[in-house]
Order: sequence, then C-alpha cells, then structure tokens
Amino acid sequence: MTLDAAKKLVRPVHFVDEEWPYEPRFKRVNGWRMHYLDEGAGDPVVLLHGNPAWGFLYRKFVEPLTAAGRRVIVPDMIGFGLSEKPSANRRTISTVTSQT
Repeated sequence: MTLDAAKKLVRPVHFVDEEWPYEPRFKRVNGWRMHYLDEGAGDPVVLLHGNPAWGFLYRKFVEPLTAAGRRVIVPDMIGFGLSEKPSANRRTISTVTSQT
C-alpha cells in the first residue's frame, strides 16, 4: 500500500480487491492511522480480528449482515491489514493493547 500525492490510499491490484470491494476509511487512533470498514445501517455489529489476521477475515460476513439490516464495523488493528504499521522497535504489547 502507498499513498498518492493527495494522501489517498493507492491499493495494488490483486485478488484482495476482488474480495474486498469496500471503500477504505481511516481514523486517527492514539496517533496512528487505523483502517476500518463501516457498511450498512441499523444496529451495529463489530467484528474484531486477532493476531495475525486483519478485517479481510470477515469479508464473507459483511454482505449477509448488511442484507439483514445491520451496520457492520470491522477495524484493522494498528499494525495489521490496511492500518498504519509501526516500525518494529515501536511495536510493543502496550502499543497493541492501547488500540483495543
């Protein structure tokens, strides 16, 4: 992943794009750029991944849940998926736990 001159995410074209067609969204969390998916409307369902996964794990859950009238929120924890990756010397247990 890279950012273009306008600071927009430029994703490489590969199989992920076919199975992850969602608009990328980002928020700052404790100074880090966190990616998340927010689709649908209604009562929210939050899907959290573990280590070493990312939100892509839940790609087949989104459509059925939104079709059932639910709002689906899937954050990528810092350091995973499309979220910002801290350098190895800044990735600690306290960094990871502060994001949850």
